[in-house]
Amino acid sequence: MSYQALYRVWRPQSFDELVGQTMIATTLKNAVRNNQLSHAYLFTGPRGTGKTSAAKILAKAVNCHHQHDGNPCNECELCQAITAGQLSDVIEIDAASNNGVEEIRDLRDKVRYAPSRADYKVYIIDEVHMLTTGAFNALLKTLEEPPAQVLFILATTEPHKIPATIISRTQRFDFQRIQMPDLIGRMRHILDYDSIGFDEEALAVIARAANGGMRDSLSLLDQALSFDNQHLSLNAALQVSGSLAQQVYVAYIQAVYEQKGEVALELLAQQLQAGKQASRFIEELILFCRDVLLTIHSKSNQTLLSDAELEPLRVSVPADYYYTMIQQLNTAQQQMRFSNQPDLYLEVATIELAQHRQDKDASSVMAVITSLEQKINTLEQEIAQLKAAKSISNPVPSAPTNVPTTPRERPRHLTATYQLEVNSVYRVLNEATREDIQVLKQQWQTLLLELAPQQRAKFMGTDTLAAGPNLALISFENSQLCAMVQMDTALRHELSAVTERHLNRTVTYIFISANDWPNVRKNYTVLRKKNGGNPIDVTEEQSMSEERSSEAPQSSPQPMETLMSQATESMEHLLHSIEEQADTHLPDNQGDNPERAETSFEADTTQQPIIIQKAIELFGEENLNIDYEN
Repeated sequence: MSYQALYRVWRPQSFDELVGQTMIATTLKNAVRNNQLSHAYLFTGPRGTGKTSAAKILAKAVNCHHQHDGNPCNECELCQAITAGQLSDVIEIDAASNNGVEEIRDLRDKVRYAPSRADYKVYIIDEVHMLTTGAFNALLKTLEEPPAQVLFILATTEPHKIPATIISRTQRFDFQRIQMPDLIGRMRHILDYDSIGFDEEALAVIARAANGGMRDSLSLLDQALSFDNQHLSLNAALQVSGSLAQQVYVAYIQAVYEQKGEVALELLAQQLQAGKQASRFIEELILFCRDVLLTIHSKSNQTLLSDAELEPLRVSVPADYYYTMIQQLNTAQQQMRFSNQPDLYLEVATIELAQHRQDKDASSVMAVITSLEQKINTLEQEIAQLKAAKSISNPVPSAPTNVPTTPRERPRHLTATYQLEVNSVYRVLNEATREDIQVLKQQWQTLLLELAPQQRAKFMGTDTLAAGPNLALISFENSQLCAMVQMDTALRHELSAVTERHLNRTVTYIFISANDWPNVRKNYTVLRKKNGGNPIDVTEEQSMSEERSSEAPQSSPQPMETLMSQATESMEHLLHSIEEQADTHLPDNQGDNPERAETSFEADTTQQPIIIQKAIELFGEENLNIDYEN
């Protein structure tokens, strides 16, 4: 055969040509240059990472008389003979087929003879872990104290199968998986040398399928060039590697997130009919979810897609959903390994992912209702105990004493005062641009996901109204939540820091109640028309701030019996209203309207602060055990 595979043609011939093993190459070069050679070496690592190539380069380097900085010259007679495999002093042994005691005894006898042409007799034993126990024992003494002109190089992919007595007699070098940039760079060099055009995405697909092996990547490249030797296309790379285009994963994730199970199953069926394997589909889908998560939480795009192709997925699907996907897919992947029908588990996982949000929302609503029922039952029992204790201690009603009462100090978050900062709002409107508000609208939910759940709850019912290069205006449906955020300096600084990480600029946020926004916008429009359509001057402070207190009126003291009766009636009425809202918003069991599940959960969570306020007003905060975080 005149044609040779690419991995044979481009096998490294010097330490400088070893790809992705810089530390090992430098160590071996220095050992050769300084004449500090060991009598035995052990090369371990995954397949295709350069173990056998490094062994042959070391065999040439120790016997070459014209070394260049520890590298063989590859031009002298000895170097060319070793490269061609024609030098009798360099012996390559396949331990998979020569693993018996007799073969090792024959090797031990021949070691005593001096090399015929070279300076060193080099034994390269590949897949050394395949030797039997008896063969290892026969090799021990010779490996520990070989003749002065003998060098042993052992190579294996499974070092844990080698006895510790053998490993302790060698210098061990662990070859690492070659990184994707190194694989892509090597393939790009080969294609440029042969003047063959290529698509960058095709090289990335082949490098990922090779899983860190240079030999595997060159074999896939060779196969793709057999399909078209003039240009390496993305389609050819996908065909030979069995991979899928990442646009397929984008459509699949959007379908399962939007609860469109039929669309997701149809996409899956198309890929399976095209010859793709279910195990490969699920493996690459997990990797794609990992890449999207890294992209969301970093400033660089970790996928093979462009930013424009990835943007719809980043906007529509929250980051939390990918954790659920990875967990579900990992479970299905483990089940597929022991099944004769792996496609079945992939289809079942697809249906579970499409139904996950609906089931989760329904269970969340029911869990909240059950928790409220338990708390109300506990309160009713405590009230009954208080009534019984009062009737025993005071059998005859006593005349009420005129003891002055002092109102209890209310929690700080309930006494927060909302302020309408008109000047600050006008500054935002002066600087507002269409591009800035579009960017902020797209990133707003992502920014909130960076906050802690307790802090994120304060931004419920918010909307982005206007934004400029360094200012942004946010509206609140609930003025009390707006006041809480206005007075929480640490929270505002944290939100600004999160925005700076995502948008690469500092943004100061101004907050306004949704009820005040129409009037403020109308006034600003009038002022700007009077100013000839130019931004209005707000450099001087104007006394236009308005304060609205969110405090509730204090109630006068009431008798103990009346207070407990009102508490019971209020809690029962509150539970009844919650149950009615839950029944109204629970997702339809028949699946007619799947979007209602998400709406019901959001409506229920907005009621929870009202429940806490009512309980505090009735019983006092010191008499309750409230978990504000949950």
